[in-house]
Amino acid sequence: MTTTPQSSAPAATETQAVALQIAEVVLKTGRYDDMAAFYTHVLGHGPFYERTPDPDAPPRPAGMPERAVDVRLGFFRVHDGPHTQVLALFGIDSLIGTDASGPGLHHFQFGVGSLGELVTQSEHMASIGARPHRAANHGQATSFYYRDPDRNIVEFSCANFATIEEEVAFMSGPVFAANPSGLELNPDRFVARYRAGDSEDELLRLDNQAVAL
Repeated sequence: MTTTPQSSAPAATETQAVALQIAEVVLKTGRYDDMAAFYTHVLGHGPFYERTPDPDAPPRPAGMPERAVDVRLGFFRVHDGPHTQVLALFGIDSLIGTDASGPGLHHFQFGVGSLGELVTQSEHMASIGARPHRAANHGQATSFYYRDPDRNIVEFSCANFATIEEEVAFMSGPVFAANPSGLELNPDRFVARYRAGDSEDELLRLDNQAVAL
């Protein structure tokens, strides 16, 4: 879900964190071809760089985690701007056939610009047979959740409010405190009601049983 972090000024004796943005997410996989095809569809374009390791390259030093030079890799551009955002895949042969569940990544989120874009993206995913395993109106944002070929959870989310101030006010209130997950949605009915012309105000009511799971 989309959240707005709260911050406080550091004490005079503390160090100061610099402003950060997530610039790269790297997923390791034993299913490189399937994952590359999935994210090519998600993003609408293929990787801007791919590489297969040289079989004659020197072995990885003992105790060092996999490096780009050691793996089959692909870099996908998510967003261009002052700080480019990249999704990368590391294809690691030793992971072939392993169970992807367990400690580690829970999910990551792609933001979209509007409710219409969220619906359009869901239809784009449906064109390859990918269906959300969950959808929810969290109150401050609406999200559809999918699983990639490695069973990682991929969230597409749009803000429900026009301003950060409105979002923060909602998240500081009793409704969000009581239930930060919000209303679980039936994604098929939600998309159908949007395409039928229901207003966004109606669709995003947290008591809207017409689109509830």
